[in-house]
Amino acid sequence: MPSALPPVVFHQLSLASTVLDAELGSAIVSMHVFGSAVDTGLQPSSDLDLLVTVDEAPSESQRSAVLTQLLTVSAPPGASAMLRPLEVTVLSLAHLKPWRYPARRELQFGEWLRHDLLAGVFEAPMRDPDLAILITKVRDSSIALRGPEASALLPHVPQADLGRALLDTVGQWNQPEDWAGDE
Repeated sequence: MPSALPPVVFHQLSLASTVLDAELGSAIVSMHVFGSAVDTGLQPSSDLDLLVTVDEAPSESQRSAVLTQLLTVSAPPGASAMLRPLEVTVLSLAHLKPWRYPARRELQFGEWLRHDLLAGVFEAPMRDPDLAILITKVRDSSIALRGPEASALLPHVPQADLGRALLDTVGQWNQPEDWAGDE
């Protein structure tokens, strides 16, 4: 992993990588850190954004194990001096190439899901318009923790699909709590 990241971030990403390796193993093609850790500098309440690309979709048992184990290396904002909130998205290359909108995500972990995960409630893989935005962001600005640079691995998102994704994502925001933190 790149040593350019702050030591506490490097340590937490190493812990997350260990969890992902244990559950997804050789299916992992790449891991990219992006977002404020790369772009604008981490703030005290910033999460760590991690995109994991696999060559085959994980099984239901692998997905539940990843989601459950990531709870041990993530913490709600302000709850730990050593752990930040993680946001981990896993995508399968088989569902990305050729590009189609909306793309499918295999799993997503985030602190907003902690209560459901602890209760054993796990989202199924799903099509997600926001992935067009995420993939564009990762291709433009990320650090490869493992595997090739994102621009060499992830498909280019056509401008029209990026526009659709922005409209579709904003269209899901009906209440202030829907966009809180995403301003």
